[in-house]
Amino acid sequence: MSILEPPPGHSPNVQIFYTSGTWTKPVWAKSVRVYMIGGGGGGGGGRRDAAGTVRCGGGGGAGGAFAFAEFPAASLNATEDISVGTAGSAGAAATTDTANGGNGGNGGSSFFRSAASILAAGGGTGGGGGTNSSGTAGSGGNAGSFSGTAGGAASGTGGAGAFASYLVTQGGPGGASGGGLTTADATSAGGTGRGSVPTNRPAGTAGTAGGGTGGDGGSMPTGAPMVGGSGGGGGSSTTGAGGNGGAGGLYGAGGGGGGASVNGNNSGAGGAGAPGIVVVISE
Repeated sequence: MSILEPPPGHSPNVQIFYTSGTWTKPVWAKSVRVYMIGGGGGGGGGRRDAAGTVRCGGGGGAGGAFAFAEFPAASLNATEDISVGTAGSAGAAATTDTANGGNGGNGGSSFFRSAASILAAGGGTGGGGGTNSSGTAGSGGNAGSFSGTAGGAASGTGGAGAFASYLVTQGGPGGASGGGLTTADATSAGGTGRGSVPTNRPAGTAGTAGGGTGGDGGSMPTGAPMVGGSGGGGGSSTTGAGGNGGAGGLYGAGGGGGGASVNGNNSGAGGAGAPGIVVVISE
């Protein structure tokens, strides 16, 4: 679409950014609307340790924030830098005996006018890797119109994974935590992710006890600047590998935590968070 003159019928000019780049203002524009979402945090990997010990699942990654603003076109430069929040990486599985899971990566923040931001949507932080006492939840991204929600924290006694925080918000939902193993070596399921509001993208399903994989969260159609559903947590296992956490759905949702395992078997890895997006509409 040309930025030099209005299209036939004066249709809006829409520029969608999946990665960082440069927005160019149409010379005919009178107003500019900006929608953006920060990246979701990745889920943490589960703990791997000896039978009879507490082995916690990984914590869920948090959701990225959603931001919106409208500007007079005359107040903006001819070009503006755009930064798009990257997805938080999945926390690694524990692949050696008596080891914690890896921490999930933080989601990146999205910015309009990167050098001196006039609009921002913070990324969600990653969930903590499972230890013998915790799998901490990621914190929701802020610096936006609607903050993202925190991920689910793992049970400190090796119990079942937890749902993520639930808030009626347009920010990204956090992922669920993974299932742990108790001192009695009882296996447990991961937590169920959260669906998105108000877009109703489905939540990732919980990984079943015995090493079930957490489901991925539902995604928005490509280019739609709204949040997806978050990933479910993986289930724990005493006879094989722990279940991996599910990935966060497009855009900005957190990944689920991985399930715990016994020495001799890998724990579950966390699920990756979803990337952010920036959409700029000129009229």
